[in-house]
Amino acid sequence: MGEKMTVLVVEDDFASRQYLLLLLRKLEYNPIAAETGEEALEMMKDKSADIFLLDIALGPGISGLELGAILKKEDRFDQVPMVAVTAFTKDKLETFDESGFSDYMSKPYTIDQLKALLDKYLK
Repeated sequence: MGEKMTVLVVEDDFASRQYLLLLLRKLEYNPIAAETGEEALEMMKDKSADIFLLDIALGPGISGLELGAILKKEDRFDQVPMVAVTAFTKDKLETFDESGFSDYMSKPYTIDQLKALLDKYLK
């Protein structure tokens, strides 16, 4: 296996963020993480990622939906798969599609669900 794929994780909940980072490392990805949408935008000025895993409800500041829309406007990210990782129910999915999200992963999730999702977009 060559270079590890980079996964941007944007999650405001510390425990959820640590859990996701742990699973990604276990699956041999290179995770980079931000707590807020603003922090993610700052980070992505000089970084790139192979996939974005964005929580939707990020507390105060920009939401995951807004973050996704901003990132998708950049040419270098317009082909990057973007996944909503959220506790929101499936009926909110239409909004995800409109915002440019490729997929959706419901919380709580297992390492197998995460692996299947990443395999779908990164293999």
